[in-house]
Amino acid sequence: MEYLMSLYEKWGQLARWQKWLIILLVGILLFFILYYIRILPLKQELNEKKQKAEQLRLTVSRLKIVEKRKKELVRKIKELNREIEEIENKLPTGREEVSQIIKSITDADSGMTIKFIKKEGQRNERYYIAYPYKVELSGTYPAFIKWCERLASANRIINFGDIKITSTHSTNRRGKREENLKATILVNMEIEAFTLKR
Repeated sequence: MEYLMSLYEKWGQLARWQKWLIILLVGILLFFILYYIRILPLKQELNEKKQKAEQLRLTVSRLKIVEKRKKELVRKIKELNREIEEIENKLPTGREEVSQIIKSITDADSGMTIKFIKKEGQRNERYYIAYPYKVELSGTYPAFIKWCERLASANRIINFGDIKITSTHSTNRRGKREENLKATILVNMEIEAFTLKR
């Protein structure tokens, strides 16, 4: 208490400008203490929050870009799905019976006659099922070429396998070969039809 009283007496003895100078220095000291204790940490916190806000702004802008791309991708996926659906509708279903296709092509004024059609055992592969057939036809060579073209354009995936063509000649009643009649051919062939697995 005596120490405080002596300080108060010394304070009273100081000139007015000295008192203002001490008050100013104490104020500056208090300001710096306050600055380093309160304001500086608040500034650092503010800078950190600004950085986080900037990062969030960048994230939001990236998300907007991603959202825009997502909409475009969804639209493109829908378009591609429509195209796939259209293509799938054009693909053979596998319900078309090959022997019926062959008979309808042969019956449609093709100039070929079916001797026999024999279906072999089906073969399962990874992406498709193969159905082999043995076919025997007779007719003229040009008619056989047209028949092959019609079969190739049928609504079914069909491959031609081994083909054996033998020439036969028409004979008259006496058993002699007649040169003026059109030569016919006998065709033994293998055909393989396919059904895609879905």
